[in-house]
Amino acid sequence: MTGKRADPESIRNIFLKNLFMPFILSLLLISQGYAENTANSEQDIIQKIIDAYGGKAMLSKVISISAEGNIMKIIPEDDGTYYRYMKRDRKLFVDIKYTRSEEVRIMNGKKGYRGNRELVEEVKGPSYDAMVYQYNQLDIPFGFVDGTLKAADIRKDSVNGTEMTILKLKDQHGYEIEVYISTEDSLILKAIGYFQFGTSKRSLRTEFSEFRMVEGILLPFRIVNYANDIKLSETEITKYLINPKIDDSIFKP
Repeated sequence: MTGKRADPESIRNIFLKNLFMPFILSLLLISQGYAENTANSEQDIIQKIIDAYGGKAMLSKVISISAEGNIMKIIPEDDGTYYRYMKRDRKLFVDIKYTRSEEVRIMNGKKGYRGNRELVEEVKGPSYDAMVYQYNQLDIPFGFVDGTLKAADIRKDSVNGTEMTILKLKDQHGYEIEVYISTEDSLILKAIGYFQFGTSKRSLRTEFSEFRMVEGILLPFRIVNYANDIKLSETEITKYLINPKIDDSIFKP
């Protein structure tokens, strides 16, 4: 009795399948392990930030923050007073009074306004996006506790010889922000937001330093702002209040 002869092409396919299957399985396992390690790494870093800034119990109590201080504008050179009120339901009020001008910025959820103490007008596009960026960088690390800010990516880099962890964060509305974290003490030293302005991509950068404890919460007392690597201003905070009573009317021009 004569059996059916195997097709050479079939034999070749079976051979190749058996040859590469262990390799494919190894790649899948490595990929899965990398994804799990990345997720664990992100959560570990976020937990270290939460601990450094006062701990989950303290941060979870914060629903509003006010800040006041002095600001120095670089171009054109001027100085003045700085007041900021923030509520953690996407509300932000900034009042700056220079010696020769003044500026008021208001964010109330999906609406943004800009002008002076006499008149503000609604803004959209990049001007509104810039307010969202400012709100989000002020909402760190509080947004880590309740999940309003989530890690989307992680990488390592060296900035001026200092090893940094860089987290790309995304808020609940899809806005992204990159934060640069010191690997030594888990402090956030820099935040960057990117915006599409016409056909060009622009950035806003904020640097934080001179951290001090305020009612159990670690906050920066020196803030430097840049636009496309051009230094805009330096702000020295002289006073913070945690959970001040802020009337919602200031967010409704």
